[in-house]
Amino acid sequence: MKRERPVRHELHPLELLSMAGRTLRAEPARVVVPAVVIFALDALQGTIFTQLAIDHLGFESVAFAFVYGASTLGLTFYSGMLERMVGAVERNERPQPIGEVLRTLPWVRLIVADLVLLVLGGVAALLLVLPGLVLDTLFALVGPLINLLGCTVRQAFRRSVLLVWPHFMLVFCFVAIPLAFEHEFLVLVHDLVPHEAVGLVFVSTFVVSTAFGIALGLSEVSLAERLVRGAHGPGQGVRSGDVELPGSMA
Repeated sequence: MKRERPVRHELHPLELLSMAGRTLRAEPARVVVPAVVIFALDALQGTIFTQLAIDHLGFESVAFAFVYGASTLGLTFYSGMLERMVGAVERNERPQPIGEVLRTLPWVRLIVADLVLLVLGGVAALLLVLPGLVLDTLFALVGPLINLLGCTVRQAFRRSVLLVWPHFMLVFCFVAIPLAFEHEFLVLVHDLVPHEAVGLVFVSTFVVSTAFGIALGLSEVSLAERLVRGAHGPGQGVRSGDVELPGSMA
């Protein structure tokens, strides 16, 4: 008996961009609202650490910043939540109600995956730029896969590498390069904005992080859905507010 070979989906950059754009237009609230909350928290902790770095806040804020930094919800968490929010739309299905999404979201696994990537990225950054970019590429799908496949954190890391490797350069250009650009842009913003203007530091960090986060989150979800399920993006009548699709109650 012959062993069945896995189906290998061809990825085209314009098709992936189109998928992500159609999903954003179909469900703007589901894409934007979680991003605003998650990246506002991220911008807040980034602002706190910026102030600590220049010794504006004092020892009392160190404990607060440490706790807040440990609870930061980043891109991996967002892309995982986004997959649960709009992944069904990518497959031309009605998405789950928000209450069900929040109730069934694997919060712990997504946070653990985010923290693992935070540590790995930090270690890689101490070595050279390239190892960090390679890690960002190979583990780009960890968040969406935790939701999409219901797998453990370890399984998600392994599956992400297996799915990304045949399309390494495409994912590298779609995820790792924009992440590196976002980092350098934020460094530039923090250098240009006076550190005394705490509100301006927060707003600038928040705007940049949210814009990049939405784009990257949608890209990661589209990549995961395309590689695992062969999705081609939302069609007509699949938004959360639309009528029930024929056969959807089966």
